[in-house]
Amino acid sequence: MRKKVNIGIIGCGVVGTQTALVLCKKKSLFSSYNGVEYRLRKACDIDWNQKRQWMPPEQLRIRDYNEIIDDPDLDIVVELIGKFQPAYEIIKRCLESGKAVVTANKFLLSKKLLELIDLANRNKTYLGFEASVAGAIPVIKSLRESFAANRINSIIGILNGTTNFILSSMTEKKQSFQDALLSARRLGYAESDPSLDISGRDSAQKLAIISTCAFHHPISDDDFLIEGIDKIEAEDIDFSSELGYRVKLLAVSKRMNDSISLRVHPALIPKNHMLADVEDVYNAVYLQGDLFGSSLLYGEGAGGRAAASAVLSDIIEIGKKISAQSHFSEHFVVEPEISIFPVERIETRYYLRFTALDRPGVLARVAEILGKNNISIASVIQKKENPEHAVPIVMLTHRAVEKNIRRAIEEIDKLSCIKKTTRMIRVEE
Repeated sequence: MRKKVNIGIIGCGVVGTQTALVLCKKKSLFSSYNGVEYRLRKACDIDWNQKRQWMPPEQLRIRDYNEIIDDPDLDIVVELIGKFQPAYEIIKRCLESGKAVVTANKFLLSKKLLELIDLANRNKTYLGFEASVAGAIPVIKSLRESFAANRINSIIGILNGTTNFILSSMTEKKQSFQDALLSARRLGYAESDPSLDISGRDSAQKLAIISTCAFHHPISDDDFLIEGIDKIEAEDIDFSSELGYRVKLLAVSKRMNDSISLRVHPALIPKNHMLADVEDVYNAVYLQGDLFGSSLLYGEGAGGRAAASAVLSDIIEIGKKISAQSHFSEHFVVEPEISIFPVERIETRYYLRFTALDRPGVLARVAEILGKNNISIASVIQKKENPEHAVPIVMLTHRAVEKNIRRAIEEIDKLSCIKKTTRMIRVEE
């Protein structure tokens, strides 16, 4: 049994620096777990002049990542630079040379996860990627190990802390979207360019990784219906609350017989749902399986410490396997018969907010178009009365088919009495 595992880190930003710090500070503690010494041997970054919370010892610092890839004495390479390239090249070369890789690169993995797992298996090494999804929450480990005997039927997640903070602020503090976004920036929860988060694309990348693991099928975020939260307004939050719901940005994947339905969008969820109370920057993943029933995984989904916790978990687990000098292949059985469920066939309830002139016959005309498209109305809210100006009319439908909803909205928005584009939010119950 080997007693030492040598580690190189490529990318010493917030997460990389925190990982390096903990490896150095807790070396004796990690060794006490299983008798293996985890040794940080090299740390690579292109700019060591940048201010950091902590700096690795000078003798460990390098600028050329090839020195890590080509070092035969390194056992685990930690890739934390993000983006597709050069990360893809780095990970492939490391796996091909027999080095294990730990990465948090959700963008890359949402496109290439199964390819890289297969490459690791063929070269009798390992790929760890817990940190790519939901920070310190052990979602990947739960799916690969704890729930391995289950057929996963449903995944519903709050996977982005920035958007959850914004929606929480709009709900609890009655802020507008723009004010909530400014608060998120001021507190460091939102990037200077928050478009990846706001658009839902970040959540989609994470859901692609979770769904690939859960459903044993290659899934890309290109397969998704993706909508962001930028069109959610304060009155949508208020009306939803009156109807008994909270608004959350949800990442949803579900088995539909031999298909998988994949979507990321704002959704109304009942106030008594387990996800309704997930606030601020916290993440949560609600899973349903044929054996365990329902399970909620909850915790910090963002930040350097949370991500470093997940990176270190992979390092320790892979280090144990390397020290045992026995490779355990990850036999990822792909289910080829599974297809992607068409977006237009999604069936759920819908929240609709029309902005219409308050005149006789308007409500009847809207209801007629909905009925013509096989959409029935469950409830209606119309509080304001102002015959001279447009006012909001909110409807909650019974279950309806997505293509019918879209067709009906397109027709309704052409009516002369409708003065703004209709807002539609799906309901997840």
